[in-house]
Amino acid sequence: MNWPDAEVAIRELIETEWALSQFAATMPLAWENENDTPESQFMYVSIEGTYVDKTIYGGPGKRSSIEAGLIFYHAFIPILTGKSLALTAVNEMSNILQLRVVQSAIRIEGANPPSPTEMTPDRDFPRPQPNGMYFRCSGSVPFLVIGTV
Repeated sequence: MNWPDAEVAIRELIETEWALSQFAATMPLAWENENDTPESQFMYVSIEGTYVDKTIYGGPGKRSSIEAGLIFYHAFIPILTGKSLALTAVNEMSNILQLRVVQSAIRIEGANPPSPTEMTPDRDFPRPQPNGMYFRCSGSVPFLVIGTV
């Protein structure tokens, strides 16, 4: 599987499973460079590569490749509303993603623990912040894309 196809497959998994979650109606998904006016609370998702090159194994005619990535997800809720909702949403996304095999070529590993933090400027978050400031709780999960060359 190539990287663009892997991103599509992972996004389809997230959108399908999130729509079945308890947060589907109250915490919409927001994607990198999309959704310019998120709701009062939302889950921001980013799928990113972690290697600068593709690792290739095997001889001619029997080559396979491995590319690695991380899925970052951040629950944004209004400040002064506690952190329970954000932690619960991040745990839900972790449970959706971790230890999955997608289309037999994407191996999603175990999720990292959630990390609550206040909103700070970062290239990975939607700007400007709509409707004011947010409390953020973040999670991530690594994955491998196995392909043939």
